Amino acid sequence: MASSYQRFFGKFTRIKTAGIELEIVNILLEDAVIVQTGIINKIPLISELLSYLIFQTELYIDNTSYLPGSEEANEHATMILENMLIHLANAVMQPLLNRFADTEIFKKDYYNRQLISTREIERFRNDLSWKYRWQNYVGEAQKIFESRYELLVFAPRGIAKLFVYAPRNNELTQLGGIPLVVTLLLEFRDAATPRLQSLLSFLGNGVVFFLTRIVGRGVGLIVRGVLQGIGSATLPDKKSNRE
Repeated sequence: MASSYQRFFGKFTRIKTAGIELEIVNILLEDAVIVQTGIINKIPLISELLSYLIFQTELYIDNTSYLPGSEEANEHATMILENMLIHLANAVMQPLLNRFADTEIFKKDYYNRQLISTREIERFRNDLSWKYRWQNYVGEAQKIFESRYELLVFAPRGIAKLFVYAPRNNELTQLGGIPLVVTLLLEFRDAATPRLQSLLSFLGNGVVFFLTRIVGRGVGLIVRGVLQGIGSATLPDKKSNRE
């Protein structure tokens, strides 16, 4: 991480804020452990990518092995590489948002113009913080339980999400706390949903039978009685008219 920060911000870059001169890289590196555990360590399929690029081994991804140098292998290697680059970029920018979100010099050089106001920056930070919390407690547990990885790749419209299959049983057995509860709730939902659907279908069929056979027949008898009553009431009138 240190080399990434130094390359992006400059090894000796300094800023002066509130009359104090600060070295940017050293301050950002104070969040290195948080970034390492929260972002870097969770980037998937890096060992598979390095083995493919360096040793020209088969690329095993999405439950399929691809021969080195094949078009399919290169396409999947590109996906893994793009995902890694996007997460590395996030790892570089996250400490900047935490430490220097409202510093004018960074607004000018690194922020989109739509995000330069304090309100928009705080809104963006809150949205990003919520996203990472949701991902850590719910999203990651769901992907582990569903045996898949999420890959972020470059697309014409921006950044797109792709999902690839991967056995993650070891990670599943290590879950605890809220992530474990999430997997139990997902398992309960999977078990309960078909039964609830069957029950609702049965009740729905019962309601339909009740409405069509019993209520419908009752309504039919009532209508028939009304028509017969009307008919019997008009017959004397016709006979009197003939006389």
